[in-house]
Amino acid sequence: MNLSEKLLALRKARTMSQEELAERLDVSRQAISRWEQGTAMPDAANLLQLSRLFGVSVDYLLNDEYQSDNDLPKVQEVRRDQMGTIMTYLVALEVMILLMQFMTFVILQSPFFGVMSVIPFVAVIGGFEYAHRRQGAQNTEKTKAFRMKFYKISAWLGLYFPVRFVVSVAVRLWPRPFSALALECVIAVLYLCAVMLVHLALDKSSLKTS
Repeated sequence: MNLSEKLLALRKARTMSQEELAERLDVSRQAISRWEQGTAMPDAANLLQLSRLFGVSVDYLLNDEYQSDNDLPKVQEVRRDQMGTIMTYLVALEVMILLMQFMTFVILQSPFFGVMSVIPFVAVIGGFEYAHRRQGAQNTEKTKAFRMKFYKISAWLGLYFPVRFVVSVAVRLWPRPFSALALECVIAVLYLCAVMLVHLALDKSSLKTS
């Protein structure tokens, strides 16, 4: 998109008429029309006013290769840093929840508090998904890949104790002469199967959306 196309799209996205935009910039309607037709260019002062009014950078307006401010190299670098920081905080929070689950399931051996300890984990994932969906059009291939990576890590961190809880309930309902070692092996196998199923489902969903 060139400058004239971007100005036209930005104005229409905000449901502004040429007269309204001209009044905001203190120029004539004919000047706006010439900018949008590509027969004239706004000067430096008007470019600054346009960038502030529409909430975009001057670089985005002038560079035909940029489809949005997200394409600017500095913006891309900042977003990568932000995504890395977010990933670190979220994974650290999930590790803390995992430790809490270990204390309730293994040390305290409390099924009730064990189940309650899963709620914060679900809340973290729900909050992440809500924030991701709010980004809307800003979702790029990088953010989608970041989302898939987060969910795959979450599967490894979040599925062990729910699987362990389900197995423990099944053993109580249908008691069998299992040794402790055999029971741990069953839990480990089911845990790995659950993680692999989640990974396959995520990979399949990413292929559909790509």
